[in-house]
Amino acid sequence: MLPSPRPELEHLEPTPHGGDAAPGCVDFSTGVSPLPPPEAVLEAFRAADVRRYPHPTALPLRERLSALHGVPLDGVVVGNGSVEIIWALARAFAGPGRSALVLTPAFAEYAQAVRASGATVEALAAKEPPFEWSPEELLATLHRQRPSLLFICRPSNPCLSVFPMEAIWAAAAAAPETLVVVDEAYQPLFEAVPSVHPEGNVVVLRSLTKVFALPGLRLGYLLGDPRLVRAVRAALPPWNVSAPALAAGRVALECLGQVDAVRTEVTRLREAQEETLTEAGARVDATGGTFLLCRVPEARTFATAAVHAGIRVRDCTSLGLPQHIRVGVRPEADHPLLRAAWRRVRETLE
Repeated sequence: MLPSPRPELEHLEPTPHGGDAAPGCVDFSTGVSPLPPPEAVLEAFRAADVRRYPHPTALPLRERLSALHGVPLDGVVVGNGSVEIIWALARAFAGPGRSALVLTPAFAEYAQAVRASGATVEALAAKEPPFEWSPEELLATLHRQRPSLLFICRPSNPCLSVFPMEAIWAAAAAAPETLVVVDEAYQPLFEAVPSVHPEGNVVVLRSLTKVFALPGLRLGYLLGDPRLVRAVRAALPPWNVSAPALAAGRVALECLGQVDAVRTEVTRLREAQEETLTEAGARVDATGGTFLLCRVPEARTFATAAVHAGIRVRDCTSLGLPQHIRVGVRPEADHPLLRAAWRRVRETLE
């Protein structure tokens, strides 16, 4: 007889994600910037001294983030990607006997992390399209369920809609015992979406890798009241952020002046790619940042056929949208391939 794991982990299957295109298959499945990373960031990564331990709590980067966002030093925690912080949030604020509420469709790791902690997950689904949540329904659900955590992805992935800021503060005020997590991983890539400032029971999750096309770097951070952030820090191991990631992250903060230019070019590429998809017969239900959301008869079948046509797109079934494909924005040189592949898939499935 072997030892038994905790029951919530024994049958917890990994959630599917994009970014794993096979060789020879062009990857449209992720939403990182299609532009090259800043060379200064890459140089900092390469020059990092890996013979020494990094700071156990990423202090050099936390200091710069504290100054950038105007929050106390103890109000910043850095993770090996923002997903590590999502799991730490669940360990710190969920657990057996508690629950979390997720505005869905949503990044599957919110629910995955909560279930792994032993807590239960409830969902409040958007009305589609244009994928909107009812603030009144959210308040009623909070009052009824009293969750320990509320996850709001803003802008939403995969819906690409933006939950109103005033509704966030109304929810936080109505449920002071609930930790409201606003995930802004893609916010820098969206036009006219102001960031939420952390306050009270509202914390904000950010990524340093999406806008500069550095997903392999794994670097994200959380901003919030120090009393809340300390609990998240306690749910993380020491040295969770490597020396190369810390060095690159510090230089990435010095490159934030480039974000407007990146966003402008991403917008141009997205609009061109939407035209390409429309020409290929696609139905585009939503666009924003580095994403286009397209309706198809059956997402899983379509995504499988797309691989055979030479492209990897994101089947949104695991995100709660079994009739949608998410397409990441790529350089114009890849648009003809996208057009041809999309037409080929449609012909195959018709």
